[in-house]
This record gives sequence, C-alpha cells and structure tokens, in this order.
Amino acid sequence: MSADTSLGKEAGPLARFWSEYSESRLAVAGLCMLLFIIVIALLAPWIAPQNPYDLGQVSIMDARMAPGSESFDGYTFWLGTDGAGRDLFSAILYGLRISLLVGVASGVIALTVGMVVGLVAAYAGGRTETIIMRIVDIQLSFPAILIALMLLAILGKGIDKIVIALVVAQWAYYARTVRGSALVERRKEYVEAASS
Repeated sequence: MSADTSLGKEAGPLARFWSEYSESRLAVAGLCMLLFIIVIALLAPWIAPQNPYDLGQVSIMDARMAPGSESFDGYTFWLGTDGAGRDLFSAILYGLRISLLVGVASGVIALTVGMVVGLVAAYAGGRTETIIMRIVDIQLSFPAILIALMLLAILGKGIDKIVIALVVAQWAYYARTVRGSALVERRKEYVEAASS
C-alpha cells in the first residue's frame, strides 16, 4: 500500500506507520479495545452507579451479595458486592483508573530513564559504557517481578511507591535496547561523515 499524499509527496513517518498498522485487523482491534478501556476509566465517576470510596454510599446490609442481586434500596448489583457492601462493578471501573495511571506513568518514566542511560552509554563509550552496561547486566540477571516486589516490601504502600518499584525493575530493558540501536546508528556512514 502506498503512503503517498494527494499532492504526490511522500507521506510522513506517522502516516506510513498508520498505513502499515491499519492493515492488521488484530492490531486495530487491540487499539479499539485499549481506547474503550481508557474512555471507560475516564468516565468512571459518571458510569459507576456507586463510588466505592464514599462510605456514605456503602451499606453493610449489602455485604456479600451475589451477582444480579438487588439492594434494599432497589439497586441491582450486576457483579455482586464485597464484604463491606461495595459494588464490585463500580470498584472495577474506579480500579481501571489507578491501573492505567500506574501503567502509563511507570512505562513512560522507565522508558525515559532507560533511554537516557542507554544513550549516555553508547555516546560515552569506553569505561563509562562498560560500567553502565555491567550494572544493566546485573539488574537483568534478576527477574523484574522479584525486584519490584522486593522494593515494594522496602518502600511500603502507595501508588508512587508502586511506580518507583516498576521503574527500577524495568529501566534496564530499555537501556540495553536503546544502547544497541544507538551503536548501530553511530557506525553508519552519515554519522561518520558528519563527525569528520
């Protein structure tokens, strides 16, 4: 499929990417599902019938109700309730927001840290590169989930602590990948011509 525009000029990298990406039905279906989840998470306060964090809306009389049960107020709990009487459907909608926040924040920060470290290692070369990459190798020798759990045990509870633990557990993967890509680009003719 051609990525040309109507003026005959070559399309930009984003247009070429979308052209290739949109050919895969599974990729487009996955993107639609992700966008749906993001919209549901953003609209949770308006979609959820109950705020699971508002104790004024929660009744202990509704504790451990089966899916499809009705409350004493006449509300139907589509997924049931937990031991405190909170609606599980509402809890899932509000939980989506936290999960997306943690996932996006830790991914972006880990990518940024890994990219900077990988570029510094590739650019500096020599002893600096060796030291940085040995640290990366040591970290990659342990499972990321083990590092994250260990850090959570040390740091304690909280969304910020979870993000920190995930960043520390994941940055090395990005650093290694970026360093390899930077070294490949560094050895290309146009870089050597520009530096000479």
